[in-house]
Amino acid sequence: MSRPAIAHPPLPQPASLVPPIYARLLRMLLQHADVDGDRVLAAAGLDWATLVTDDKRLGRDTIVRLAEGAMAAMRRPWLGLDLGGGAPVSAHGSLGYAVVTSRDLREAVITLARYGTTRNDTMAWTCTDTREGMTMQATERTDLGAVRGFVVDTVLGAILRMIETAVGHVPPDLRIELPLPTPAWREQYQRFGVADVRFDRPAFAFHVAQRDLALPCIGADAKAHASACRECEEELAEVAGAGMAERVAGLLASVGDGAYPRMADVAARCGISARTLIRRLHADGATFQQLLDAARQQRALWMLLHTAEPVEEIAARLGYADTSNFSRTVRRWFGATPRELREGGAAASRS
Repeated sequence: MSRPAIAHPPLPQPASLVPPIYARLLRMLLQHADVDGDRVLAAAGLDWATLVTDDKRLGRDTIVRLAEGAMAAMRRPWLGLDLGGGAPVSAHGSLGYAVVTSRDLREAVITLARYGTTRNDTMAWTCTDTREGMTMQATERTDLGAVRGFVVDTVLGAILRMIETAVGHVPPDLRIELPLPTPAWREQYQRFGVADVRFDRPAFAFHVAQRDLALPCIGADAKAHASACRECEEELAEVAGAGMAERVAGLLASVGDGAYPRMADVAARCGISARTLIRRLHADGATFQQLLDAARQQRALWMLLHTAEPVEEIAARLGYADTSNFSRTVRRWFGATPRELREGGAAASRS
């Protein structure tokens, strides 16, 4: 008896967080290391042909699966530093251009803080003048679970690369604070020329000394900077203007263990009533139940293919009290039972 084909329909993306250029660069990094980057993309629900033609930003679950797969394939826990530090300034679009055409390092840092979310919406930045100079600090807005360190390292590497390109070097007095435990491979951070990197800090932050803020940017160009900032403002408005369906999908996708929130709870988190939430979701062509089903669908597929947890436990974690009902739902979603999905996934990983 032949095994039924396993259908993996395209799933709705949760809140968009980063442009696809970073996934393209990661795939290139994997390929250069003789790792099958296309297999890593596939495990994250991506394919190269679509990735190079579609500018749709990547959502939280896609980022998590992509980072987990890449780190497992490379066996390199500092892979985020490689990705961020190796990305050319052009990869950061208008933000990168606005940074390198700034007048001086102060303006470059302020530009990074204002427009950082246009390239990575998992964290927002604020700039504060201090007696010693200036502090640029991040507020994390998305629970990235096990790949939090990868994302922080990627952002760190990218910012240091932009600063180096802007002023010609990384200021030796720059101090970096990371909300990560001290790794066994901490020497990897020294490649950027920053002597003061501190771990186990409460927040991700850059501290720039007062005298370094006046460092002139090599490519300073007031007209080009103003033009790039106008483009960044447009992109910032697009990111801030994400539809209600996208916001709710993001909230549901970031749920860890435990029950999914009720519609009333999600409405409260969005600062609106349940009735308003229903109306605004309808305007986006969605319902709360559709988004909840999509979140469960993505999480179910990931857990079945990438964990060894019993089906009963997966069903319970996704809010199904009846395992048989969960199995019927999985068959409706993917055209295969949980067991067939796992067998098909294991066979694909051996091929």
